[in-house]
Amino acid sequence: MLRKIFLSFFIFLLAACGDEAPEIKADNDSPEYKATEFFYAILIEDDLNKAMNASLPKYARIIKSYGSTKQFARNILNMRFDEVEIEIDHGSRSVRKRFGDSAVLNVILHGKHNGNKIADMRQVRLTKVKGKWYIEKVLDDPYAR
Repeated sequence: MLRKIFLSFFIFLLAACGDEAPEIKADNDSPEYKATEFFYAILIEDDLNKAMNASLPKYARIIKSYGSTKQFARNILNMRFDEVEIEIDHGSRSVRKRFGDSAVLNVILHGKHNGNKIADMRQVRLTKVKGKWYIEKVLDDPYAR
């Protein structure tokens, strides 16, 4: 009887661990990781709190004012995706773009909306506070004009 309970509990834990997590190819304490985690929270997980926690307080207030990640993505980021892949432009990791406590990265987004393929790019300004990276602001697509 005890063995069945233990086995059921173990299977439950394995099933709970099967949630899809972002595959981020960067160090956990890097600006690349934080930028990917932020967009993953906004566009895939729909997790407003996670996006706010990844941001500086001023930007977190802006995110919170929209009430949902979908509203924030639609109105501020001008993005709508049914499915999306998030990657960092590794060419943007030059020494000139990353000074000690600040970084600017290009985030490339490939996905679909209503069956149409969409490719988009956003620049993300990050700031390091007490050893952790935070999103300061998501800038417009630098090549859209």
